[in-house]
Amino acid sequence: MVKVTPDPPRFLSEDALLNRRAIDYYLKASAPDAPTFILNDNLSFEDALAHAADLLHCAVETAHSSAEAMNVQQRAVMHLVEMAKGVVDRALECVQPQ
Repeated sequence: MVKVTPDPPRFLSEDALLNRRAIDYYLKASAPDAPTFILNDNLSFEDALAHAADLLHCAVETAHSSAEAMNVQQRAVMHLVEMAKGVVDRALECVQPQ
């Protein structure tokens, strides 16, 4: 029988070792105990509100695109997200630009 695919090398090249190190590093960075994202310490109050509004807007649009498949709990969470977006939008209206 003739093998079409060769056996993988028994040793790893330097490039393969570097690739493995990079993969291990980034996979460990997304471990459950690692933060999902890190906030900038210099983020102003207004910028934080604006960013939260953008994130909530994305969450609302994502949920609306799959609205037909949502169960009762998901619809309740969607309602809470919409309410939070309304509150953040109102807070942004109240903030005086500096």
